[in-house]
Amino acid sequence: MNRYIKISLLLLLPSLLTAQVRFVNNNATVKVEAGTNIKLDNGSVNNHTGGQINNDGNIYVDQGFVQNTGATYTGGASSWLWFEGGINQGITSDAVVNITQLRVSNGSRVVLASPVTVSQSVDLTTNGSVELGANNLVLSSGASISNYNASSYIITNSVGVLQQEVGVGNVVFPVGNSIYNPATLNNAGTLDNFRVRVEDQVQTGYPVGGVETDGVVGKVWMIDEEVPSGSDVTMTLQWDTGDELPSFDRSVSGISHWVGASWDRSPTWTAATNVGGTSWTQTRSGINSFSPFAVEDLQQDLPVELIDFNAKRKDADEVLLTWATATEINNKGFFVQRMLEGESEFTTIGFVEGNGSSTIMNSYEYLDPNAFDGVSYYRLEQVDFDGTTEYTETRAVFGVKSAIDIAIYPNPTNNVVNVRLSNLEEIEEAQVRILDARGRLVYNQQHTIKNEEVLTLEAFQLLPSAMYMLSIQLDNAKPIMKKIIKE
Repeated sequence: MNRYIKISLLLLLPSLLTAQVRFVNNNATVKVEAGTNIKLDNGSVNNHTGGQINNDGNIYVDQGFVQNTGATYTGGASSWLWFEGGINQGITSDAVVNITQLRVSNGSRVVLASPVTVSQSVDLTTNGSVELGANNLVLSSGASISNYNASSYIITNSVGVLQQEVGVGNVVFPVGNSIYNPATLNNAGTLDNFRVRVEDQVQTGYPVGGVETDGVVGKVWMIDEEVPSGSDVTMTLQWDTGDELPSFDRSVSGISHWVGASWDRSPTWTAATNVGGTSWTQTRSGINSFSPFAVEDLQQDLPVELIDFNAKRKDADEVLLTWATATEINNKGFFVQRMLEGESEFTTIGFVEGNGSSTIMNSYEYLDPNAFDGVSYYRLEQVDFDGTTEYTETRAVFGVKSAIDIAIYPNPTNNVVNVRLSNLEEIEEAQVRILDARGRLVYNQQHTIKNEEVLTLEAFQLLPSAMYMLSIQLDNAKPIMKKIIKE
């Protein structure tokens, strides 16, 4: 017959029982009443086969917690299993250990040698961490983690994961491997359990691939959900400056997602958010499938190996773009994109076909008729046959200033545009053209212009709101180009 040991006698004595030996339960039922504390100085809990520990109070452990097959530990609603030994401590069991409230305040960590499920709270106070190894830490519905920070977090140093339920509202997964790299999830879709761990390197592919060495944050967040459907997640990932690999540009970065055969790159590229000191975050919304996630910059992972890209002004009227590739894989070609000084986005002005797949060097060029006298910015958008696109770095080209001064007003305009030319030596015949953002001619008329005389262009009244280029060519001279915004 099992023995039943009820430690309610402690309520008649001081409410703290201290021992300097192991607490060994051999096939007995031990009940710790509410309001009662058991403190094991330099001691451990050993719950052997057949043993039952029913904890309605607090058990303080300075060493380890060991539970054999057939033994059980249960906790009441206000009970704590409290690790405070000042050293690495462990939880070891032949089965899942179910804990109501787990507190780690040992200034070190609790190392799991078995899975643990927590039904209410995990408290990582006083620099206490939980190291998962190959075991999962599962928080039941409604459970939470508190007092996490860069010194107190869930260490995912192997395949073990932290699992939490995520619905509407931010849920922080305070995880990291060598350092703290938390993930925050907010799920506007179907309520589900999510599992998160962090690895300290990013691969070119999963499960097998090379290791990325530049252009990314050197962390990957392995995230999945219990029921793979119905989620609509906004995800925020955090890293430290020291996690950034060479050439990573956090000013144009985003979260990318491995989708089985390639990286689904971020739909937007924005500056990372500083959340204090050297810590940074990026956010991505509308996520409904899960696996590895990484933070990279706009320039990372160009599908072709680009070894050169230059843009130089050939003369006052033309800009020559040249580039070369060392290798290409499924390369459909390159969209040439330009943005003029004062504009906020690039416009595609041409396309150059690629060479598909190639292991030899290929050279390309594109000649842009551009007499703009400000700064012109160029980049390439490389596109694969499957529609995947990547962007090159941006190149700037300066214009050649005209000796003739030109004043244009109002600009922006919602009606007409007035043009006044100065430094004209005589009456000039001018060809006046208006081109849209794609270079298409929408107005072409000849005008007689005198020095300092105002020419009013009423054609803008009939044009839709957009950006236009105004070209004024005097006799056979080079055109004077100015950007006009029609509101």
